Amino acid sequence: MQSLGPPRVRLVVVGVEGEINLGFIARLAANFAIDEFYLVSPVASPESSEARRFAANGVYMLDRVIVVDSLEEALKGVDLAVCTSAKIGQASDVLRHAVTPREFAEEIAPRYESVAVVFGRESVGLTRDELAKCHLLVHIPANPNYPVLNLSHAVAILLYELYNTRRGEKQLHEPARGETLERIYEHLSWLAEKLVDRERVSQVKAALKHILWRCSITGGEASMLYYFAKKLRKRLEAC
Repeated sequence: MQSLGPPRVRLVVVGVEGEINLGFIARLAANFAIDEFYLVSPVASPESSEARRFAANGVYMLDRVIVVDSLEEALKGVDLAVCTSAKIGQASDVLRHAVTPREFAEEIAPRYESVAVVFGRESVGLTRDELAKCHLLVHIPANPNYPVLNLSHAVAILLYELYNTRRGEKQLHEPARGETLERIYEHLSWLAEKLVDRERVSQVKAALKHILWRCSITGGEASMLYYFAKKLRKRLEAC
């Protein structure tokens, strides 16, 4: 059976505002051997002297950074996109149901060939629309009286957890490919839009996305689930 090596990791930072933070993040990208570094509509410039000074020997990551205008562009070509937030939701707010960095790094990320970890702005983090564009949410547990970490500190924690597990044991079963999960989600999302009350559709779709990308689905299992979802959709269309 086919097994995968460690996933390629893409670091994505949306709207970074501080040049010092940007420099520290570039340094962390070098520290933890990040494969790709993307900035989405940054306020701070990767060309600034301040950012380059605080990047230290990781300044080469600022030379390699890819700047794009939208989160959709930054997520193209990855199998799993994971966003981060200091806020987690109640039972009814499925979009903000989160996993811990260790659970993500040890149990989820190794099942994919490529993953993107997405961080938001220092001031307001990621919007709900941006959270919805990712497959999963990661939350770093901290003092509930003050759970908001500095952006570069949050990046350090998550990249550290990933770095420690990227070179672990290979899997025995080939995991489902990202494009297969996308096709399954497309059919299940269509079914949800047809069958679920309008006010609950977005939460149901968020739950479906979390389940598909969080669960340990093999390639064979995904093929059967896709076959079933496709058949169910065709049957409903026929009705």
